[in-house]
Amino acid sequence: MRKKTKYMIRRIILLVLLIVIFTGAFFIISNLNNNQKEDLPNDDNIITNPEGETKDPQNGKDDETKNQNKPDDVTKKDDINITISAVGDIMFHPRQINGAYDTATGTYDFKPYFEPIKSIIESADIAVGNFEGTTCGDDIYEYQGYPLFNAPDEVLDAIKYAGFDVLSTINNHSLDTRKTGVIRTIEKMDARGLAHVGTYVEKPETRVIMQDVKGVKIAFLAYTEMLNGLDSVLSSEDLDAMINKLDESKIKEDIAYAKGNKADLIVMIVHWGDEYMQTPNARQKDWADFMLSEGVDIIFGSHPHVIQDAEDLIYNDKRVFVAYSTGNFISNQRTEEELPAQTEDGVILTLKIKKSGETGKTTIEDIEYTPTWVYRGKQEGKTTFTYRILPVMEYIESGDYSAEAKERMRRSYKDTMSKLDKEFSE
Repeated sequence: MRKKTKYMIRRIILLVLLIVIFTGAFFIISNLNNNQKEDLPNDDNIITNPEGETKDPQNGKDDETKNQNKPDDVTKKDDINITISAVGDIMFHPRQINGAYDTATGTYDFKPYFEPIKSIIESADIAVGNFEGTTCGDDIYEYQGYPLFNAPDEVLDAIKYAGFDVLSTINNHSLDTRKTGVIRTIEKMDARGLAHVGTYVEKPETRVIMQDVKGVKIAFLAYTEMLNGLDSVLSSEDLDAMINKLDESKIKEDIAYAKGNKADLIVMIVHWGDEYMQTPNARQKDWADFMLSEGVDIIFGSHPHVIQDAEDLIYNDKRVFVAYSTGNFISNQRTEEELPAQTEDGVILTLKIKKSGETGKTTIEDIEYTPTWVYRGKQEGKTTFTYRILPVMEYIESGDYSAEAKERMRRSYKDTMSKLDKEFSE
């Protein structure tokens, strides 16, 4: 009986130990599973997107939810406002060249000729003009005027000093000193940092020059209607490569290039028309219509040596502008040389341009006209003349000039504004 009791006690103790061991193991395994689950997203919080990817809103919100909580980092761009100033023919006849010569130093200084208009030109964001003639040096050709223009290099120093940025080099006098003159003129402009368009040292990759003005991309094109019959001084290959003579296919190609390079504005400088005629002829009108229809925004015309009409028009649902002739900016053409009085007249056109920050569209907002008149007077104690480009309204009451000069200024202002005083509005 005692043995049986001891046996039963042992069985009970063993059973209790087994229960304790199994219970402890159960709790250990249960705790391990719970810890693993805490590291994984809860099944109730799993989101499956249409592509089958899963996202946990607690640890990685989807893009839409995140963007709702982020500030708007897209800011509206500001409008860009710039000005373009343009003038007509910049020419140097023998009397202008002689008047700039200093016998004491053996050098030329044309800067005083431009001094009165310097503040106007350099205040523009970009200023352009037509350089009529060449700078071929005096080794082959003398410094001379009509019919074969060749001026000292110092004229380019004065043009740069006045504030000009871009010069058209294509006109009826581009070949006056032949191929050498074309090349050397370009080289001397390059040396002075003057951009140029219309003639080339060799066939260029493009005939267009692009200028970025404060974020407004402007494409400049330049062509001439005539070359004074000097086409033959170049081979046909050189003529095609180096000279921009009016040609529809080339102009279309240039406009396409400008558009392809995202030009905001396309400007054409063109030498055309009939000398001394105060109204544009039918050819000018036809060429203007073609250019504007193809996408040119602004046309600055030259060659007649007098001011012709200017007008703003609507082409392709946008406002465009054409000045058929901007007259002589500086020359020796005047009544004393038995030429029309209007050859003394010029104008600085200043176009106000806006590029919208919201739409990216570039528009002509306004145009200002500054009539100019070329003064010529004998230098004290010398037989040579000096010249000044005068903004008329600043000098018409000046005590520095004679009553006769002031009367000619009044005539100049009246004639100029009769061609240009057009209302520019929507």
